[in-house]
Amino acid sequence: METTALTSPGSFKADLYALHLRLRPLQPGTLMPFSGELVHGAWLEWLRGAAPDVSARLHEGNKRRLFTCSSLQFPLPPAQVREAERHNRHLPLSPEKTYTVRITLLLGELFPHFYRALVHFDHMSGNMRRSPFMQIGRQVFLLEEVIASPDDPSRWTGFTTFRELARQAASLSPARCERMTLEFDSLTTFNWINTRNKIYGNYYALLPLPRYLFPGLAKRWQELVSQEPETRELAALIQPELIEEYILDDGIIIEDYDLKPHQVHFSTHVQPGFIGRCVYRLRGPDPASEPGQLSLSTAVPCLTVRQQLWLLAYLAFYCGVGYKTPMGMGRVRPLL
Repeated sequence: METTALTSPGSFKADLYALHLRLRPLQPGTLMPFSGELVHGAWLEWLRGAAPDVSARLHEGNKRRLFTCSSLQFPLPPAQVREAERHNRHLPLSPEKTYTVRITLLLGELFPHFYRALVHFDHMSGNMRRSPFMQIGRQVFLLEEVIASPDDPSRWTGFTTFRELARQAASLSPARCERMTLEFDSLTTFNWINTRNKIYGNYYALLPLPRYLFPGLAKRWQELVSQEPETRELAALIQPELIEEYILDDGIIIEDYDLKPHQVHFSTHVQPGFIGRCVYRLRGPDPASEPGQLSLSTAVPCLTVRQQLWLLAYLAFYCGVGYKTPMGMGRVRPLL
């Protein structure tokens, strides 16, 4: 197979990236079916060697991570992989096959560093396809290809800006906003505690109720857009109080679902959660946010609460939802 080089978006400066790294094992072997914890470590280890400053930025302190990693994706039927995950049965690796890791970058300046690190790695190694790229557990992988195109058939790759996500949400008609389907493609759960009364402690929520999902995404939006001076004004597009009131008033409800309980194995524990699809109905009336200082020339008009929820669903494609997104959990996308 010919290597397809990663092409930079050029003068287009995105804020969010979803990349597929296509890997080929150096030799036959096996790997645990859910390897998000191992991929997380392998990704940071590669960055430490190729771009130590970027690695430090991604891993600094106890701050929210500015990336997500998937588990290694096997070229097998999903049902077979799910069954192996539940029972932690190792799956075979073959040098004749290609495997995939999904990486998302949640800070625009990270992609140029990553791109330069890849070019440097290719130059130093002579050829990415013949030099070890990443070690996941005990297995060593070569890099076949990096995919960033939004047109990839997997529909899990792409790049965009925060302003573009906002414009996309603002363009939705009231009728288009009424239903939202989210696909939870990897184990998802929410490490939840009742902040009003903590007497019963925290627990892992096993259903994607709106109150678990959207307030956390609203906070994530404001964290991410506040990283750069040119996007800080976009924080006002999302109004957490308005969203929480809409949720408490049952403005958004679950209308249909195809969800299943699931579990994966980390090195120290078994993690419960769920996978599947959930259909939400967004009911009227649809209150609008207070008009702000944003104009069409810099961002978008004020958004209704339903448009804000759609904006957060678009964001979730890149940042994931819930618990341990840097380690392969909470991969989600809206089905359009």
